[in-house]
Amino acid sequence: MIGQTPAPPYYAVIFSSQRGAADPDYDQAAERMLQLARRQPGFLGVESARGADGFGITLSYWIREAAILAWKHHAEHSAIRERGRNDWYQYAHTRVGKVERAYAVRPQAQARTAVHSGPGLPPDQS
Repeated sequence: MIGQTPAPPYYAVIFSSQRGAADPDYDQAAERMLQLARRQPGFLGVESARGADGFGITLSYWIREAAILAWKHHAEHSAIRERGRNDWYQYAHTRVGKVERAYAVRPQAQARTAVHSGPGLPPDQS
């Protein structure tokens, strides 16, 4: 599902990973992290997908960079990240960026519309 976000600016954390061998604890841990993240001040939403080959991307959205840092230092999240490094991922990469413009496509109208555009920019410029 596509996350709902406010008008920019806000922040996105992009976590790309390649899973190793299947581990029954992984799905439970991922669900627990989602539950915890949703309770964090400044959390806006998440989008996630994983292919059959184990490659996945998770995007989480945050109102401020300070909220991202607080989540990074959350004790339970830190422990799960360490478990991921040691047990679940062949590799993982995290990127943090500021979202300055956001657009959406409404399939019914087959038109690109600016849902949230950055300050001072016309909706059709990226």
